[in-house]
Amino acid sequence: MGMDNRHHKSHSEFNVYTQMKPVAGPLKIRRSSKAKRLRLAVKPGLIELVIPRGTGEAQAMAFLDQHRAWAEGKLLELNDRASRIPAPGSFASSPTLPWRGREVPLIIREAPGLRTRVSVEGAIHIALPQGLGETRDEVALRAFYVWVRRWLRTHVAAMVERLAPRTGLRPREIRIKRMKTRWGSCGPRNDINLNWLLALAPDSVLEYVVVHELCHISQRNHSPAFWLLVARHLPNYAEERRWLKLHGAELMRRFSL
Repeated sequence: MGMDNRHHKSHSEFNVYTQMKPVAGPLKIRRSSKAKRLRLAVKPGLIELVIPRGTGEAQAMAFLDQHRAWAEGKLLELNDRASRIPAPGSFASSPTLPWRGREVPLIIREAPGLRTRVSVEGAIHIALPQGLGETRDEVALRAFYVWVRRWLRTHVAAMVERLAPRTGLRPREIRIKRMKTRWGSCGPRNDINLNWLLALAPDSVLEYVVVHELCHISQRNHSPAFWLLVARHLPNYAEERRWLKLHGAELMRRFSL
């Protein structure tokens, strides 16, 4: 969530830590040499004010006051949503797991001498050697993660090729990673990084994140021009973005590695 400001910046510096009026929640103030405008970002438990270099005291305080009600309301909304997310349980003892947007059975088979192996055929099958004890849950989850990374990279590569005639955009490399707070990113050399948990979300949500990051190859920001480009390639992207806002935090918490 974010709010930005495109007004003219002054060049006086000031101590925002002592002069900013408090907000109803933790406030983090970050000066950024890369930021082009004042911006408020809200996450569960935190409001962050990003201040570009050269911004004056009066302008920053006015911006915070102008958007204070929005930021505090959004903080309450996100905190409430986070409080309703159930604590993660045991991975291996769960009867079902999400896979491409729907819950499917999780079947774990254990036997002496079995090699750890994962397959998905209507259900998620994980073979484990017997006698893992307390490490059983960790071994099963990591095996699933390794398998998903491989599957998702192949799946996304095919998706990029399918989209390329329409978008004209190809990444240098596709990387599938563990990401604690992001669903994707685009590097300076046009590599796209994707959260492995996108394999568990609906296919349309995965496609939105892929298109989003591909568009960053052309537009290195979240300007109106960027969102117009996303909409050109994926007109209904707002629905998929909404899904991530509603269900993304729960997914990340459930499968923290």
